[in-house]
Amino acid sequence: MALATMTSQRGQVLLFVALVLPIVLLPAAAFAVDAASAAAVHARLEQATWSAAESAVQQIDADALRAGGGLTLDQRSVESVARDALAAEDPNATIERLAVDGLYVTVEAAERLQLPLSFLGAPAVKLRAKAMARLTLGYESPSSFLPFSVSTL
Repeated sequence: MALATMTSQRGQVLLFVALVLPIVLLPAAAFAVDAASAAAVHARLEQATWSAAESAVQQIDADALRAGGGLTLDQRSVESVARDALAAEDPNATIERLAVDGLYVTVEAAERLQLPLSFLGAPAVKLRAKAMARLTLGYESPSSFLPFSVSTL
């Protein structure tokens, strides 16, 4: 009698594992793969957006500066450099918004990602990143890592 009960319990555990594995564990593993893929692409997008903003904010309008108009940014150069920098870092990303406000440049970029194991939910997600850069004159505070020239006359 005890042997028959033990054998039927083994069959129940096998059936339970056979049902739980595809229903619970495989979707959880697929979600983990999708989340890791999205996190990696989003990190690359953020880096590319930051790089584009940093490169774009360095586009000084030399004609205005020479004419005594002060330090301003060249709008056409800012747009061109931002697009080129973003394309170089992340070819799949696109600039959704580029704003120049005085000596500030804001770049908002997006990228559409096809999820590798998207049998649950959306097959693709849209990732977004935003970066702002500011052009400053000189150093706001010296760093101990920057070498300063020392004259020994």
